[in-house]
Amino acid sequence: MIVLGVNDGHNSSASLLVEGKLICSVSEERFSRQKNHFGFPYKSVESVLKFAGIKISDVSRIAMSSKHFIPSYYYVSRNSKMSIDDYWKEQKEYWYPKLIENKNPEYLKILSHRVNKDDFPYDKSLIKDENDKHGMWKARVKHISTLYNLDPKIVSHQDHHKCHAYYGYFGCLFRNEPVIIYTMDGFGDGANGTVSTARPGELLNEISRSSNCNIGRMYRYATLLLGMRPAEHEYKLMGLAAYNSSKYGNEAYKIYAETLQVDGLNFYYKKKIKDHFFYFKDKLEGQRFDAIAYGIQKRTEEILTEWIKNGIEKTGISNVVMSGGVAQNIKANKLISEIPELDNLFIPPGPGDDSISIGAAYLEYVSILNSTEAIESFGDAYMGPSYTDSEIKKEIDMGIPDGYKVRKVNYDEVAQYIEKGDIVARFGVGRMEFGSRALGNRSILADPRKQSVIHHINKLVKMRDFWMPFAPSIIEEREHDYMINPKKIDARYMQIGFDSTPLAEKHISAGLHPFDRTARPQIVREKDNKEYYLLIKAFEKITGVGALLNTSFNIHGEPIVGTPFDAIDTFLRCGLHHLMIGKWFISKE
Repeated sequence: MIVLGVNDGHNSSASLLVEGKLICSVSEERFSRQKNHFGFPYKSVESVLKFAGIKISDVSRIAMSSKHFIPSYYYVSRNSKMSIDDYWKEQKEYWYPKLIENKNPEYLKILSHRVNKDDFPYDKSLIKDENDKHGMWKARVKHISTLYNLDPKIVSHQDHHKCHAYYGYFGCLFRNEPVIIYTMDGFGDGANGTVSTARPGELLNEISRSSNCNIGRMYRYATLLLGMRPAEHEYKLMGLAAYNSSKYGNEAYKIYAETLQVDGLNFYYKKKIKDHFFYFKDKLEGQRFDAIAYGIQKRTEEILTEWIKNGIEKTGISNVVMSGGVAQNIKANKLISEIPELDNLFIPPGPGDDSISIGAAYLEYVSILNSTEAIESFGDAYMGPSYTDSEIKKEIDMGIPDGYKVRKVNYDEVAQYIEKGDIVARFGVGRMEFGSRALGNRSILADPRKQSVIHHINKLVKMRDFWMPFAPSIIEEREHDYMINPKKIDARYMQIGFDSTPLAEKHISAGLHPFDRTARPQIVREKDNKEYYLLIKAFEKITGVGALLNTSFNIHGEPIVGTPFDAIDTFLRCGLHHLMIGKWFISKE
């Protein structure tokens, strides 16, 4: 049984499952170089099939995530090509008339400057209007079956939130025990929050589904109110929130707290509102930017912790999995991990919509088997393709200018460069990591002791907002030297925040949040990524520090590098001095 999972909405991706084992998964943005790519993942499908050595004609089933996509979002590539000005225009000229004035504006007319009808590969005759999600589904099925000359009967739709749930479940390390799975996001297939339980070997049992779990929507529009891109820059608000406190942020917090409430496993509004943008825009007028960030973050933490406590109490299950876009809130995840009744918490790599192609493939497979017992957990985050020495050397020979120093990698030499303050990019010898966090194989690395490297990286490469923290990669045997994690919660994917130890202040100061001194670590196990582990060990040998500062290998606003060509191109276009790529180490003049 070979199942191809496809997400052809925003953050599109493709995944391949063979006999219950995840073989490869990759996001389209890594190839298209278009962040949050919206639309069919042509190159991702090609990549996962090539990696597995499988022809499209060998595929048994195609599982597509999310049935309810509307045509208008495809036409404008929403979440991908829309600017901040476009989002404001959308609110003022589409949503305000629609929600407040009960009018019926035309979305594609309002955003006509973003419409690209030549780049719409679907059969328009099947679609009656810009909101026809049912016609759009028919067009999507026809497109994929025609494109690959396949019987449309092998194409199935898998529910958006069940895709999130199954992806999270098949990544956790405690499937031999009862598990409670939460999904939470902006919206998908008519819902934005679900709760399910799982017993070993059994299918997930959904016990709650809500379209009122609107914390993701509230957070998204708080992002826009502060002049940042919704569905992309929420992490900036999260980083900013820690700089404020109840003394100055309480008024903003109360505005959020008087609306959405938790009711057991469901949600209701204490104070009803017509929309999630203009209501808060009017109420928050005059509030400081960091007070707004504090207010929405504190309310998010309260809602999520109460919701999850209620689920643990109702089911008696203390092993929790979280998936969906809101599960990327590492500050809330920290508080959730500290709930006394919770024993285990797992958030998979890339829990947003980029991973629902994986969930769709899993869901298709277990639906046929009517069991989860034969499914292998995916093990680690290194799910993408890898590149051969010859492929990498070819790009080096073609792309690296004369005068640059190219030699074989020596980890002791690299560690010495990092120790003296240099910044090193790493394109690892192994497979590409999945999701929005760089986990060593597409990373920029530096000495975690030195605050000066933060300014250096921001100035030369990242151009990040000044308040944003970086993160540490810590080898597994040093985790408890630096992080306070008494429950031994799986922290391999930079998805959960932890308090730090006094030694962390000395060894990984640059990897801690500048204000609250927490960190979102990547715990590096030798069996997950041996070469990255050995590099950190080489740094530890000369410094005594069992960690490196790690940030994603990309220029701000661009996707993380995907191919050897991207790595070299990015290296040449920014202020990086050194590049580890495969078995080679390259330095500029």
